Amino acid sequence: MKKEENRFRKAEEDVLALLGQHVPKKTYREFEEILFIEFISVTGGVLAGALLVQFLDKIALIPGILILLPGFLAMRGNISGASAARVSVALHLGLLQHHKQRAFFHSNNWATFTLGVLASLFLGLVAYGATLFFFQQHTPSIILVALIAGVLSNFLMIPLTTRVAVWLFQKGHDPDNIMGPYITTVGDIISVLSLIIALVVV
Repeated sequence: MKKEENRFRKAEEDVLALLGQHVPKKTYREFEEILFIEFISVTGGVLAGALLVQFLDKIALIPGILILLPGFLAMRGNISGASAARVSVALHLGLLQHHKQRAFFHSNNWATFTLGVLASLFLGLVAYGATLFFFQQHTPSIILVALIAGVLSNFLMIPLTTRVAVWLFQKGHDPDNIMGPYITTVGDIISVLSLIIALVVV
């Protein structure tokens, strides 16, 4: 038994030594980038949760808002994440020459905004239907809350997504390593703030 354990340990050491010799410096840098942004992501998620708790009294005013919340948070990350991926691919492939930048960003931002508004409307309708079905409460205002929050979050997230991706690339970082957790964190915070503002307005 001890002999097998020693053999396994020696094989593990050999593999680690082999990896250590062949892992390029770029890989270590990418690891550092990912580790740092994941730490920021976790911290931002906690901040978004704490912000949500502070406004529970506002949230409780409209039944079904907690049905809307998970989908709304996920939608923001998914839509802005896809937008960031398109920008990152265009940057890596060198497709954003000066004369093409305006057309690319205009089409990308317009598609992101339209998709965000339509998805917000759909989520509002689903939340309204679920509230009516499960709780027998007629709350059409939840649709308006979803639309207002969707528009607000779009206005904030679209420029933050595009400009940060371009800035990271210009500084020599890989947006693919950073933008995913960044979008998740910033999207959660902005989504919660947008929902709270929408609740106050409605």
